[in-house]
Amino acid sequence: MRTAAAFAFDIRFQWRHGFYAVYMLVCAVYWVLLHFIPDIYRETATVIITFSDPCALGLILAGGIVLLERDQGIHDPLFVTPVRTREYLLAKAASLSLLSLLAAWIIHLLSLGIPAAPIRFSAGILLTSSFMTLLSIGVVVRCRTINSFILLSQVYALPFVLPLLGYFEVWESSLFMLLPTEGTLRLLHPGLPGKDDLYAIFILLVWNYAVYVWTRRSYAKHVLLLLGTGGGRQ
Repeated sequence: MRTAAAFAFDIRFQWRHGFYAVYMLVCAVYWVLLHFIPDIYRETATVIITFSDPCALGLILAGGIVLLERDQGIHDPLFVTPVRTREYLLAKAASLSLLSLLAAWIIHLLSLGIPAAPIRFSAGILLTSSFMTLLSIGVVVRCRTINSFILLSQVYALPFVLPLLGYFEVWESSLFMLLPTEGTLRLLHPGLPGKDDLYAIFILLVWNYAVYVWTRRSYAKHVLLLLGTGGGRQ
């Protein structure tokens, strides 16, 4: 129940601060750009946009939201309540993943129509956005300013764009199979066989769990300890 309450709070917070309105504008810009791309390249362009969008949304917005909450002094009263760190993190990941999923579907519907494999498509968006959201929170708690966060987040995120080199046939490497974003591309690409689904979902789930553990510890160290609450309610 506390996770659901935290999720509802996040949705209201994002709506009140205009995140949904901004993202509708972003979707409109993507729609216009895609209509200037020749039909032969439009499917590839749509895959790239739907790949990069949850990455950017989770990475940039999550960090910005945490910094905004910190500036507004939300963390101090929040963690006096029974809300635990895991509930706070899961609510953030779920709320931003929902926003990312809505945006991805709108972009795809306006450019190509209904995805060929809707469940694969949705799973790729949700798991990628949740991963990037948790990664972003783990990074932003180490930063004091938006500039330091933007710089540090790019350093952390850079390895996860490498599978794009294989997608564009610039550089092939079996090591890309170890990265979650390789799974993302396989779920989003409509031409790849369904037998890749199990691998793709597995690698994304493994990385989601790993980054969740890392972020939870980072949050306890860099936020809760500074609030004087310790790690007792993780």
